[in-house]
Amino acid sequence: MFKIKRWGIFYLFIVVSFLYGSDEKGAKKLPDLRHTSYPELGVTTSGINLGYWYGRFGLRLSQYYFNPFHSDMVLNLGYKLYDNRKTQHSLNLLAGRYTGSDPGTDYDYAYLGMAYGLNFTVLGLSGFFVEAGIAAVLQDNLGNLDDDPLVPCVKLGYVYRFTPKDGR
Repeated sequence: MFKIKRWGIFYLFIVVSFLYGSDEKGAKKLPDLRHTSYPELGVTTSGINLGYWYGRFGLRLSQYYFNPFHSDMVLNLGYKLYDNRKTQHSLNLLAGRYTGSDPGTDYDYAYLGMAYGLNFTVLGLSGFFVEAGIAAVLQDNLGNLDDDPLVPCVKLGYVYRFTPKDGR
């Protein structure tokens, strides 16, 4: 049952992120920020997000800790494909550790994978964030993922990018 939910959510957000990504109205008027450095801060389904973009490359740490049995820590290394004050598209290499449970099953594993990230503006409010990808399980501490060598990685939330107003 968990596999169906996991993969269904993964596919849904891949479709939503690509559909929205094609709607870049007015983007040509805004300065290109692909080579601009700035920090970012937000909250997503992976907890608190703190990051910094060094030109086209970025580093982001995400973590939540609910209790010893529900936690997630993810380190992202990103590459900007497109960036302006309203929208950012990126490819990200992720490494993380997840501990959690689903009805009838517990999970404790480390993973490494790739994800597509989209930070976008809705109704004039920028910072909405979707990241979807897939990761290989590197270490399964409980043995529950023997039949699942790949797991989906999906983040939803709000990540504010402190971009310069003049685009420099």
